[in-house]
Amino acid sequence: MQNKLPQNVDFLKQVERNSCYEGVWPIAECERLKQALAETECNQSGEVRAKLKFGVQAGTPCLDGRVEADLELDCQRCMEPVSIHVEGGFRFGLIRSEAEAEMLPKEFEPFMVTDSEQSLIELVEDELLLSLPIVARHEEQCSEILQKHKEDDSVQHDTHRPFAGLKDLMN
Repeated sequence: MQNKLPQNVDFLKQVERNSCYEGVWPIAECERLKQALAETECNQSGEVRAKLKFGVQAGTPCLDGRVEADLELDCQRCMEPVSIHVEGGFRFGLIRSEAEAEMLPKEFEPFMVTDSEQSLIELVEDELLLSLPIVARHEEQCSEILQKHKEDDSVQHDTHRPFAGLKDLMN
């Protein structure tokens, strides 16, 4: 079992320490993420995995991270649960003001920090929400209705053309 991630940390102190966190957080405690998920046992007992590294790169305090989770979403075709592996990576330049954001190198995404502790879990949850697919669905045809439409499309129907005889009269 991996370590549980801390709820809150002081980002700037973690940069000074070159801290690295690798751990998990229960999906059941991610309120905003739970709203986007199917109500299944997997989502109640599952965990979000994260690896976060604070440091300085190119003279900029930064946070590099990777998040992943095995989630169950509602398939938008059949409304049944579909299992999806979701992962995302990020590189934040930690800034204190808008002026610092303008001077940030292009490889960093700006992330505003304060002098106090901030939620590490909210950051991880945000990244997972951004990594969710726009439309979750099974890879194969999952609905009986869709299967029937696929079969109907493959059957060729004779089409009655009432004005086909006019072509001969025109010549």
